[in-house]
Amino acid sequence: MGVQYRWNYPSFYKENTPYVLWANRYQETGYRVVDTARLFARSYLGPNATDLGKVYVLNNTDPRSIANSLAPSDLCPLYNDTSGGINATTWANIYLPPIVNRINGLVNGLNFTASDITTFATLCGFETQITGRTSPWCNVLKMHEVEQYEYAQDIRYYYGTGPGTDIERQLMLPFLVALVQRFVDGPNATYTNSNGTSPFTPNPLIATFTNDGQISQLAAALGIFDHQKPLPATRIDQNRIYKSSNFITMRGTIGFERLNCGSRGLYMRIKLNDQVYPVAGCQGGPGMSCALSNYQALVANKNAAFGGFVNACGIANSSLVPAGQDKTTFLTNLGLPFEYVVRP
Repeated sequence: MGVQYRWNYPSFYKENTPYVLWANRYQETGYRVVDTARLFARSYLGPNATDLGKVYVLNNTDPRSIANSLAPSDLCPLYNDTSGGINATTWANIYLPPIVNRINGLVNGLNFTASDITTFATLCGFETQITGRTSPWCNVLKMHEVEQYEYAQDIRYYYGTGPGTDIERQLMLPFLVALVQRFVDGPNATYTNSNGTSPFTPNPLIATFTNDGQISQLAAALGIFDHQKPLPATRIDQNRIYKSSNFITMRGTIGFERLNCGSRGLYMRIKLNDQVYPVAGCQGGPGMSCALSNYQALVANKNAAFGGFVNACGIANSSLVPAGQDKTTFLTNLGLPFEYVVRP
């Protein structure tokens, strides 16, 4: 993946220069997100990655990191991922029973359940990814059944952590505000670290690593799904643009490109897994991009309606991070007390 980004943006990195990236700690003993960041740095920087790269690991459960991490939902008491709730249950009760009956009719002495069937589909994806060859589990389900399972995952994320939620769809807004400000400031901006260390000039390629739930939350905040009608729970919406399998995947990515078009101005283009997704109501720029100033205003309006992380999450004791200071700063400040460095 790092090699691909070197190819895509060859002018972004000068050989043998320092490089900084960020990762969510996820769990105290769960290293997969941090290790993903380390492996990305190795492939992006090459053989000297250990000397040149620094992965800043953000402790998402430290109370001082309210709204200032790559998993802010972990410090929001009102956060509740329902995994799709009643909508997921309704669709499961429609599409799973016929599959259960079909498969149980093929075998003797076994009685598979609806839960087993969803596991078959999960095994197809995971085993294929892990082994590098198509899993035999992928042949258990017919194509229309796979599409029904895909829609079940869409409902799970849409109503669990995505556009169909209330608080959950807004929890990555502080991060989005800070990220857009970086693009507004431009590639040569320099920032002051709070611990008194040398000023920090971020690298042109800003790389952050987190979990699928946060990717879902961030995608919901971007504005690209603002015209998506609520997903029905009794049939597949064949015209939906919200397909979780297009971006909540192994190596799922959300990319932001700052386009400098000279006299035409600056624009923002958003990609999910390298596919351009136009912002609803703001796609008049090159490549269906949105004028950067317009996109910043759009995000600011969303954040103002959110009302602030502390207030929206019902955080009672916010003495460490008072209302008004609940914002993301880690992208421009390497001296925060709740982050630490690991080498690639």
